[in-house]
Amino acid sequence: MFEAAGSSLGKALPVIFAAGLMSAMAAQAFAGTDGLSLSDGWMRIVVASRPAAGYFILRNKGSAERKLVGASSPGCGMMMLHRSKAENGVDKMMSVKAITVPAHGSIRFAPGGYHIMCMQPKAIVKPGHSVPVTLSFGDGSTLTADFTVRGAISK
Repeated sequence: MFEAAGSSLGKALPVIFAAGLMSAMAAQAFAGTDGLSLSDGWMRIVVASRPAAGYFILRNKGSAERKLVGASSPGCGMMMLHRSKAENGVDKMMSVKAITVPAHGSIRFAPGGYHIMCMQPKAIVKPGHSVPVTLSFGDGSTLTADFTVRGAISK
């Protein structure tokens, strides 16, 4: 079945094995993203001792809706999903348990709408730096991206 070690098959087997292993590792690294992508991630911090807010665009190219259920970052004591909205002329910010990203759709996390709150920001959360943020979904999958930190008046 196998040829001698000096044959072409003997030389090709290590290459075939390595390629298969790398493919399996790449699939594992991107497991769970399944059509999800995050772009334009940034975080606004006003004062180092106060919470920072994270904004981004979350796209779902998949054929099923996805539920964003949480976020985490080594730069934050904890992260929370929030939504700001005006009710009866009063701006309110409230915590939300989950945000549905429609199939073949997107959600923009922006000032005045959905955002993630970085509670107890750590020293690395300062303008000019980047902080990794991991989004968690209802199916157990995650998506990680770097968020650029901006100051109070940055856009």
